[in-house]
Amino acid sequence: MHPLHSQISSALQSRQQLSVNGEWLNEFLDSRGPNPPPLPALISTAQFRILTSDITTSLSPSSTGLFPRDVADVNVKARQLPGTVVVQILDVLDVGSSKWSQVEAIERVERGEEVRGREVIRTVDANGEEEGPDPTATAASHASATGPTATADGSVTNKKLTAGPHRLVIQDARGTKAMAFELEKIPKVGISISASVPSPAAHGDQAFRPSNQDDIGMYIGCKLVLKPGTVVRRGIVMLKPENCVVLGGKVEAWDTKWKEERKQTLNTLLVNEHDAGA
Repeated sequence: MHPLHSQISSALQSRQQLSVNGEWLNEFLDSRGPNPPPLPALISTAQFRILTSDITTSLSPSSTGLFPRDVADVNVKARQLPGTVVVQILDVLDVGSSKWSQVEAIERVERGEEVRGREVIRTVDANGEEEGPDPTATAASHASATGPTATADGSVTNKKLTAGPHRLVIQDARGTKAMAFELEKIPKVGISISASVPSPAAHGDQAFRPSNQDDIGMYIGCKLVLKPGTVVRRGIVMLKPENCVVLGGKVEAWDTKWKEERKQTLNTLLVNEHDAGA
């Protein structure tokens, strides 16, 4: 075992309830070489690596800090998590907005359009040249729950994050999956409209490049800490600000795949809903 193993393991556990996998941590420390950086830097780097990793490999699947194996059992009316559970997000859906409005929001970003005040701004055309505002288009005609909302003075502002509530698919360090529902608004839980669209390289379109300022919200692979006492009702984990802490993070491969498939997924859900209502 690496000489710094216990110190880093203890620090990660006390700071963010991250029970690191011993083998994973040894490999991480060995990769730092014979002259590793100072301890604070090592702890910060290890924490970052965990937040960008699959926790089924980086965290310890111990008997504590995990979901009950039957957590998704809908026959259990209600239960509480006995301890702290760190989970990662595998999927997210804004159930407070219509699926069609979410598809429209994605397509606006794909076309290089954004809503600003009462105007729809065409930011970049197909040749990469900037264009001005379209004075004939109003924000109301392009509004959705993921886009602009009216303020007290009647003006329209652009919300970059989905409004929610959100339904999540989450997974613990053992690999046990569960559904979760945002019962009350949780800070940092939301999908960035621009960040939920594949990058230009993903679809060969150079017309849209979201700025870093646009890329807000959470990503697939984001880590959450669920506190003891969190209620699980009929197999659904009930999320509230007092029982859920967003650590952040992102698993790049998962997030890229989710973005590429998101519009098709929403369209499939729309078709299924239409068929069920027919």
